[in-house]
Amino acid sequence: MTMNSPTTPDSEEAARLEKLRSQLSTDIEAMQQKEASLREYEQKLRLLVEHAGNSQQTTNQNYVTSGREALDAEWEKYERAHALLEAARRSLTDDRLALKDREEKVMIREQEVARREAWVRGREQQVAAKAEAEAVAAAAVTAKSKSTFTSAPFLAARNLLSLGKDK
Repeated sequence: MTMNSPTTPDSEEAARLEKLRSQLSTDIEAMQQKEASLREYEQKLRLLVEHAGNSQQTTNQNYVTSGREALDAEWEKYERAHALLEAARRSLTDDRLALKDREEKVMIREQEVARREAWVRGREQQVAAKAEAEAVAAAAVTAKSKSTFTSAPFLAARNLLSLGKDK
């Protein structure tokens, strides 16, 4: 490579590192947002537990322990619901892709059927025209062949007589 080359291994590596750095910063921001959301949810759960404890007016140590257990149970419910939601989202995306693929196949099939129908119509017209031509030809042959062997002598006599009148 020459010194004036616009893409050097160092510049490519720097570009790749910059891309990774931007991805990392984006991922960190997303994680911080999720963490903040989870902290808010935890705070709400703690307030609910405190409120429930104040309404019952019990300061039993068992209740404090059960309050923490309730918080953990609610947290587990949240995590399960979040996992189910994510699985449903992935399934929906897969279904959309499958539906799009199926629609494309149906459209291709419709085009093939339309092309075949056009070919069949053309073929039917050809067959109908050929049948009509054969019927006309058969009618012409029938008209010519009406002079049968038994009527031929009479036609010959008539032609002979009509020749004698012309003279």
